[in-house]
Amino acid sequence: MAETPKEIMELLKAKLNATPDAGKTINAVYQFQLEGENGGDWWIDLTKSPAVIGEGQSDGAGCTISMEVADFVAMMNKTANPMVLYMSKKLKVAGDLTLSLKLQNILNLL
Repeated sequence: MAETPKEIMELLKAKLNATPDAGKTINAVYQFQLEGENGGDWWIDLTKSPAVIGEGQSDGAGCTISMEVADFVAMMNKTANPMVLYMSKKLKVAGDLTLSLKLQNILNLL
């Protein structure tokens, strides 16, 4: 079970490399802004095959997801429901809300 955003992104990168067409139907760039200890900015580019993940800011993000590190880790480890986090305003979405819903398909790879 991954405990930091960096560990989660490395695990997700390995899964996306193993299934290069996983993001093909989504074809978007996501930005994550994570606050708290071990936080920072990460992006996932699903316009490429295999997808590319990096640390920092992406200029072309169609959807930005902001949340606390603890909530992100819980969501990625499937101990927190993304919809509950969104409804309780612990997960904030800027940009295309429908892209945030499509991201679940990628997160299910973990």
